[in-house]
Amino acid sequence: MQLSEQLARAITSMGRLIHDFQGEELSRTDFIVLVRLALPGTEGAEVRSRDLARAEGLDPSTMSRRLGSLADRGLIGRRPDPADGRASLLSLTDAGAAAVGRERARRVALVTDALDGWAEHDRAELARLLSQLTDSLEARRADRRERSAP
Repeated sequence: MQLSEQLARAITSMGRLIHDFQGEELSRTDFIVLVRLALPGTEGAEVRSRDLARAEGLDPSTMSRRLGSLADRGLIGRRPDPADGRASLLSLTDAGAAAVGRERARRVALVTDALDGWAEHDRAELARLLSQLTDSLEARRADRRERSAP
């Protein structure tokens, strides 16, 4: 089996594991939205809902419903955009940041449990190689964006 097929299989298996043992607090989409608001550079910043929808590849009406639910639960804050009264600026609340932290810890525990029988040096090597792969993929994406920019 090719490396790309092994990676796809691993990613699919991890997604299934996370889905099968879904936390009660956040759905997959909730988590994706909250993580986007918690990313370095956006943490503490305010983001427009349309920019968030575009970044996640979601329809604006779908994103609007999701954001309404998150706001009702106190996980995000909304305030009118002073530059455009029709738009809202969104931010992660302390409760939202705590929910992201709990969900990240839950996901880490699922993967850590799966690696429980692995030798320490194998876990360290996997982490090193995954970091190297991620850096290479991100660099390639940046190069492609630069070449396709007008």
